Amino acid sequence: MNTYTMTFVSGDVLGLPADTEPRDRIISGIVTEKLSKHELELADFNWSGNYSFDNSLSYLSEPYKCNVVVEVRINLDLNTILSRKAIYDRCLDALMLHEVFLTGVKCLDNNQSDLKCVLCFDMKSAA
Repeated sequence: MNTYTMTFVSGDVLGLPADTEPRDRIISGIVTEKLSKHELELADFNWSGNYSFDNSLSYLSEPYKCNVVVEVRINLDLNTILSRKAIYDRCLDALMLHEVFLTGVKCLDNNQSDLKCVLCFDMKSAA
């Protein structure tokens, strides 16, 4: 089993909460709901050894129309990586079962009212 980084994108604005204590739980809940409703698109997945954070940042720039990028870093087996649906479902399960947690929020200061952000989730064992 290898560690992969899945990249989900959306043109929606998530309405992230202010920097407060329960922020991590709120953001996790928002992302879990969006995934469960299939409102996030699985744009890419990479073996984490070849992954660069710049990949996710690029989705917030032209020509893409994304306002949010969600990274989920988890272990996947060979059977799972053979199907985009299986990958999507495994990431949703990881969020619902609290196997991953929010490790970072990076928002671009683009002088617009709607923030463009990358939300990073990683396995608890990686902390």
